[in-house]
Amino acid sequence: MSEETVSLSHEGFRYSCRINRRPDGSDPPVFLFGGALHRNHGWARRLEKVLTSQRAVVTVDLPGFGAADPAPPSCDASFLAQAAWRAVEYLRFSQYDLVGQCLGGFVVQQMLHQPRPGLRSVVLSGVSAGPWPSPQVRAQLQNAEVASDSGDQATLLDVASHLFFGSAAGSEERAGQSSVPLFRDRISALEPGVLEDLRNHLYRDWFPSGHATLPLPDVPVHVFTGVNDILTPPSDARRLAMSYPRGRFAVVEDAGHMIHVELPDEYGRIVAACLSGGFGAIPHARVLDASERLAEST
Repeated sequence: MSEETVSLSHEGFRYSCRINRRPDGSDPPVFLFGGALHRNHGWARRLEKVLTSQRAVVTVDLPGFGAADPAPPSCDASFLAQAAWRAVEYLRFSQYDLVGQCLGGFVVQQMLHQPRPGLRSVVLSGVSAGPWPSPQVRAQLQNAEVASDSGDQATLLDVASHLFFGSAAGSEERAGQSSVPLFRDRISALEPGVLEDLRNHLYRDWFPSGHATLPLPDVPVHVFTGVNDILTPPSDARRLAMSYPRGRFAVVEDAGHMIHVELPDEYGRIVAACLSGGFGAIPHARVLDASERLAEST
């Protein structure tokens, strides 16, 4: 196993991707695009352990994410998708899979409107069909923003925990046994620059209009989210899955938006099952069956 970091630039913004190559790279590599708090050299480590040893893994810090250059809200999801495709094209893999979680999943959605050859399958979690955020979610996010600016740490942590963990954040018994306290500690320790990046993401256009798009690729697109997800509710995630020619949807029980934090082992197994084509047997989740799909789409 070997690891390297490649520095890239898109329209003057510097960013990087990390490539973890396996001794037998016979399976298509997978590109991982994480959420606002993910980092190139950290968030995917646990996920990598459950992926096949024959698969190279590439994590990407796009502009505005991780250690990359900050990106103003004017750099919308279409801009970020172009930067993501630059990373894919630079590495010149003949086939590859894409995995996007939360905001990284929004970027991958835009990538699918600008498809390139070699794409084999897609896995999306914590995403919606748009527009996002909804007026209700935006109001809560702005409450957190005001609390952060005024130094009201308690309100900031309460709002963030509620949005990311749903009902688990409001249950003292469940919260004490879950990742909620660790998440609250992490949010409270964020540096001002990271908080500014989060603020920029709030006002970024994740569903830009007026951009020319190609037909959506005819590849498997697996979408899943937590049953208690407030940021990207299951109904919105399901609607997104139905928009793809070969979309599939599953809801994960006992989880909110932060499946990879609340149920990290299950999250890894779900992604691995999707990439191997075994979406019907994923753990801790309920897959939308054919009759439900028909009812949802009519």
